[in-house]
Amino acid sequence: MANRRVIPLLLVAMALGACVEQQTSDRVAGPSLAPPIDPQACAPNTLNSQISAYFPGNSGSAAKTAKDQMIAAAVGSDARLTAGFVVLQEIGNLSRSQVVNGAAGSTLAQGIIKCMYDVTKFVPSFPSNAIYNFAPALAANAGGAFYTRGDGTGTGTPVHGAAGVISGTPDVLSGVIPLTGTWAAALDGSPAKKALIYGYQVSSDPFVYEWATIPPATQFAGGALVGLCDGNNPSTAMVHESNIGVLAYQSASPICDASYSVAIKETGWGPRALAARLAHVVVDALQPQPLQALALKSGTGGTATTFKSKFKKNAVTTVSLSFTQAPPATMNVKRMPYPVRVFASTDIGDPSNGINGVCVYLSGANNNGTNTALTGSTDCDNTPTGGISAITKSVVINGQLKAGYADFSLGVTKTGQQIITASSTDATDKSGIIDRDGQTFFPAVARTNVKP
Repeated sequence: MANRRVIPLLLVAMALGACVEQQTSDRVAGPSLAPPIDPQACAPNTLNSQISAYFPGNSGSAAKTAKDQMIAAAVGSDARLTAGFVVLQEIGNLSRSQVVNGAAGSTLAQGIIKCMYDVTKFVPSFPSNAIYNFAPALAANAGGAFYTRGDGTGTGTPVHGAAGVISGTPDVLSGVIPLTGTWAAALDGSPAKKALIYGYQVSSDPFVYEWATIPPATQFAGGALVGLCDGNNPSTAMVHESNIGVLAYQSASPICDASYSVAIKETGWGPRALAARLAHVVVDALQPQPLQALALKSGTGGTATTFKSKFKKNAVTTVSLSFTQAPPATMNVKRMPYPVRVFASTDIGDPSNGINGVCVYLSGANNNGTNTALTGSTDCDNTPTGGISAITKSVVINGQLKAGYADFSLGVTKTGQQIITASSTDATDKSGIIDRDGQTFFPAVARTNVKP
């Protein structure tokens, strides 16, 4: 009986050995049947290890709970997005409370985002494009910014990139806030009414800050104020956004004013920073410099509807107007109004040189110089009598958002040869960009023949 027990076991062992040997041989000689790793696909099984790699000790428990909720929710649902945003906010909170492993945080953020969205539709390509390297944004102490905003998160508080947020007094470099209302209203058109807003300083001289969003090119209903806080705001300064142009000017004080900024209660940004600020006030009160200089920091702001890469400040000193859609050579009274478009540009050494926030006035005259009344909108204050006006804004040109265009629906009240002039001079002989000064303007002229 002992032999009967041993022989089957030996046979089984020999069979297993032969099977293993055969499998090893096949593995070496034959092609691999393992599917390739898709860098754009959600990989739930890797997220726990990625969370552990970024969050020290047990500090990632909230992120893991939210991650589990995200994976359990239906793909494409608001519940899945909302849970994913909780993880992203936990990633940002940690970056503002201590120095973090930025590479690990970036990998985790990419993994979460791949489970939130169909990233194959992202432009530029995700995650290979450099804009999706979140490590610089997670370097909060060096001015990086990584925040979620939208329905139920952040209300109307600014998103800041500020050096020194972990220890000491935050020095605001740049920031974003809804132009009016709350983030929930500004992001009402986004999936789940939320977005990740992140940024980092690209260079210090010249000062350039890059802002981006997830999903890419998120639209801000009503616009968002982007501030560059360099302590200087001369009358010619405006914010230029690469790929779009010069943004309409707005005061950046809601973002750059340090006394306003430190009141925000977020992890690593609030009571400690406020206490540090007050300590500096007490110490420096004995110094000769004015306290106002300590409490306030000036800067230049601009209105953005979406983010298209880098922001920097430019001095706008010349503005040239041109008709990109001029009045037709022949106009018929019965077919009025006619669409007319004027482009306002400046010489800033960048192809995206259109300027938003310029009041453009159209006026008409016959060959003898006698004024002809025009019909159409008067969007600008002090529009000359008989003229019409519009403010330059961003429009889509060849699929790309571009700044600097004023659109008119033009009507002419008299027949015959007419000269249509586009200028930035109002009824009081003042010209300029709204809330800016010191520019030289070059008008544009078009000719048309108005027939009955």
